[in-house]
Amino acid sequence: MPKKILLVDNNHEYRHALASIVRRVGYDVIHAEEIADATERLVSDRPDLVMIADGVGTADGGLKSNQFSINIPIVVYTAQQTTSGMDEALSNGVVAILTKPISSADVGDVLRKHLNTSRNRPRPLPSPCLVNESTP
Repeated sequence: MPKKILLVDNNHEYRHALASIVRRVGYDVIHAEEIADATERLVSDRPDLVMIADGVGTADGGLKSNQFSINIPIVVYTAQQTTSGMDEALSNGVVAILTKPISSADVGDVLRKHLNTSRNRPRPLPSPCLVNESTP
């Protein structure tokens, strides 16, 4: 069974273009437009990795520390070239940062690396009550 990748991006066209790349390199795709959608998908679909667009919300604050603790690798993709933002994201638990434009080779390399290293990692199911608390 292919691993599942949760793509979180409020830009519909870019999310679908990236989904096409992710499928081409051999993974299933789950879509979410906003952080609230992503938290629901984490519970219902239990993805193996999350790819989130910079600007949708803070990946570390929105999906990791503030909502619930998860052991799912998070990859951020961004158009920004600043190292301070990248350093901050990496220090807050993001496993990789991809800079746009993103190639199929870059996506494949990052996904293989972080899915292989997390294959045997336990994946606790988040509590649904925590997801409901974050919903406005």
